[in-house]
Amino acid sequence: MNGFVAPSVGGQLDVLLPYLVVAVGGLAIMLVDALVRTRRRDHLPFLTLLVLLGSVLAQLARSGGEEREILAGMMTVGDYARYFNLLFAGCGVLTTVFAGAVLERDGRGRPEFYPLLLFSILGMMVLAAASDLLTVFLGIETMSLAVYVLAGGVRGDVRSSEAGFKYLLLGGFASAFLLMGMALLYGFAGGTAFSDIAGALAAREGDLGLAMLGGGLVLVGFAFKVAIVPFHMWTPDVYDGAPAYVTGFMATAVKAAGFAILVRFAWLMQPQLAFVWYPVLAGLAVVTMTVGNLVALAQSSVKRLLAWSSIAHAGYLMLGVVTLISPATGGSAQMVLGREVGESAGSALLFYLLAYSLMNLAAFGIVASLGSREGEADDIERYAGLSRRRPVAAAVLAVAMLSLAGIPPLVGFMSKFYLFSAVVRAGLVPLAVIGVINSLISVYYYLRLLVVMYMKKPEADGYAGHEPLAVGAAAVLAGLVLLLGVVPDGVHRAALVVFRQMSF
Repeated sequence: MNGFVAPSVGGQLDVLLPYLVVAVGGLAIMLVDALVRTRRRDHLPFLTLLVLLGSVLAQLARSGGEEREILAGMMTVGDYARYFNLLFAGCGVLTTVFAGAVLERDGRGRPEFYPLLLFSILGMMVLAAASDLLTVFLGIETMSLAVYVLAGGVRGDVRSSEAGFKYLLLGGFASAFLLMGMALLYGFAGGTAFSDIAGALAAREGDLGLAMLGGGLVLVGFAFKVAIVPFHMWTPDVYDGAPAYVTGFMATAVKAAGFAILVRFAWLMQPQLAFVWYPVLAGLAVVTMTVGNLVALAQSSVKRLLAWSSIAHAGYLMLGVVTLISPATGGSAQMVLGREVGESAGSALLFYLLAYSLMNLAAFGIVASLGSREGEADDIERYAGLSRRRPVAAAVLAVAMLSLAGIPPLVGFMSKFYLFSAVVRAGLVPLAVIGVINSLISVYYYLRLLVVMYMKKPEADGYAGHEPLAVGAAAVLAGLVLLLGVVPDGVHRAALVVFRQMSF
């Protein structure tokens, strides 16, 4: 990059430390499992939690929030990347807790689960800090390859194997689109760095049609990862076939990583290609939230219901991305009104991702805990009378569902309030109205599960599994869902500060 002077290795070590902790930790756990032969592997989840805690401490120990380039401009680290890294680590901690409880209950040894979880988080961390197309591809593939195995790696489970195979096959197609798009962008800009692409767009050098085609193909790859219609068809089958603790991780951390890079890339295409990206992303947002909510109405499986709910929420999140590149931003972060609208949308998007992760992890944690060796708690009708058999689990699941529906005073309501307010401020009132209507539609299928749990009599074959540790962790999440719904200002202001310090 022009004028860029690479810092010394010692100067980069502090910002690379969180990444090194996760990478070395994953390798160390593999070695420990190979060298320490015990019948029970209780030490593996404990070691995984230590690695994630070490990564969090390394993130928090860094001072200053301004973004800086490292590795010759391949990555940009700052509060934006740190925000997502902490979110990934939190999702990893909770997934480890849920998985450890379920694997112990089922008597299944999955020692490979824990290093794969860490390697997938490493890929997400690289993706959130990527400022070069090569780094983007490296992060996506590192994350994806690990998640493919996580989804399909339950030995002897046909549904899990099918889920992993479908995810691998369709993910390969998505990666092909992504790589082709990157090749076209390289041909347009003569370089793979985001700054090269931005400079070529600003100077209007090369064939703009090549940039539009390349950007469109890259968008296909990102849309697959965040489950945007029509690139969503893998989601219900994979979410349904994968273990609930893996599904929860995919629905939260993987989706957050996808949006972390999608925000950067959408802004990169702005303002020169905003006239193309804005209507395309707006249309995808509307179709995604509408299809997700309408199909969810007909589901009788909890995991498929949450899968279609995840698709709908991806549509809501896309509204934030659309607002960032809308005409209201003026195509320039230097314009006061445009900057305020962009910051409002960006902070709302970051807050929504955090809220969405809390709600979904709580829901999937309860689904995982209620299962048994015979199978997972997936049939909605078998949740009948859960409030009498497992009152705490039912209450936590009820809080998660009500929050996903956007019922006050839970964090789901506040996250939608911030997001729709930003959309309205940008002058995109029709999009905000469509979002509110879709949110009202979703109330039906979320409340349906509550009616079954609280208003139907218990059935003889009803779910009654109980894992105290998993339920306790989900209960903590439910408490945070309520707390952030009542007092969201602190986290929302922090998200605003994070977005203000970004340098695209």
